[in-house]
Amino acid sequence: MDEKEKYATEQQSPVLDEAGGEAMIKAGDAMPEDDPNGNVNPEGVFKPRWGPHHTGAKKLAALYKKRLQETISTILGIVELLTVAYLLARRFELSTLPFVIFFAFLGILTADLLSGLVHWAADSFGTVDTFIGRHFIRSFREHHVDPTAITRHDFVECNGDNFLLIIPKLTHIIYQHATLSSSDLDSLTASHWFYLLLAIYVALTNQIHKWSHTYLGLSPWVEMLQNWHVILSRKGHKYHHISPHACGYCITTGWLNGPLDAIGFWRAAEFVVTGLTGMKPRTDDLKWARAS
Repeated sequence: MDEKEKYATEQQSPVLDEAGGEAMIKAGDAMPEDDPNGNVNPEGVFKPRWGPHHTGAKKLAALYKKRLQETISTILGIVELLTVAYLLARRFELSTLPFVIFFAFLGILTADLLSGLVHWAADSFGTVDTFIGRHFIRSFREHHVDPTAITRHDFVECNGDNFLLIIPKLTHIIYQHATLSSSDLDSLTASHWFYLLLAIYVALTNQIHKWSHTYLGLSPWVEMLQNWHVILSRKGHKYHHISPHACGYCITTGWLNGPLDAIGFWRAAEFVVTGLTGMKPRTDDLKWARAS
């Protein structure tokens, strides 16, 4: 076990066992990189535990019922991205180039942080028993019992929720371009470039996540971006899939995983949430992992 794997197993915080007491998921539940669904046990014997045949995975997959929403979100999100890009390109001046370069970097850092916050919250709290849970948290639960399910999702299913997230702000920007004066728009140019670039990164985050679980057939340019750590890499993401999935939440570039894990950011956030609500992290996630 290398240092990163050891660190990942140490990032365990209490979950509830069946009797209501605190328990830890065993480190032996790790899903090694060469076995993405974690079906080879430490003795090297194949025994299907995770993947599409896992009982919990089957139940969670059957709950997927939001194809229409994802299709609409994907189409509208792409149209609005192209529209905002055109509106800003039409007003582009060379003097704005430094702002664009700066916001390209700031946008990808912001997207990485936001991906971590959403990922941590959905992994750690909530259940699939509520309306929001069935439509949003379900996919997070499925991903831990069937990690490669995401590789079988098409573009719409993989990215529809992310496109939904960017629509409100892009709609607002388009409205501003339709209603504000040229001088007012000049004062908003920098912020509009930031939100456009952030929206692009947010829209691509789950696609990048999918690539980090794809071990065959990746385009050479995607592998190049992974190897150069421009986007989340396969090796960099595998530590999140060491039970109890308590570190490595940022999935756009993964740049912030090291610093946030090192300072104990997620454990501190869980301490606050538990103190305010009484909810313990990852109890629902453990329930689905133990489904049989």
